[in-house]
Amino acid sequence: MVTSIGWNPFYKNEKKTIEPHIMHKFESDFYGEHLKIVVCGYIRPELDFVSVDALIEWIQNDIKVSDQALNQDRFMKFRFAESS
Repeated sequence: MVTSIGWNPFYKNEKKTIEPHIMHKFESDFYGEHLKIVVCGYIRPELDFVSVDALIEWIQNDIKVSDQALNQDRFMKFRFAESS
C-alpha cells in the first residue's frame, strides 16, 4: 500500500488527510470493513503537481518503490499479515 499523508496541495485540501492506495487487486470489494495501515517507511515529501497526469506518474513511481521495499525480508510480515 502507498499512503499519502498531508495536505495534497494539487487539490488545495484545507484539511490534512490520509489517502491509502491499495496495490493488491482483490476479487471483491470490502466497503464497510475496517482497514489497518502500518507505515513502514517514507518515500518522498509532499509535492504540488502541474497536472493530474504528473500526479499519476509520481503515484505510479511511488507504487514501484513501495513494491520493491515490501519485498525486503524485514517487511514480509506486513505484506501478508493476517487480520486480527
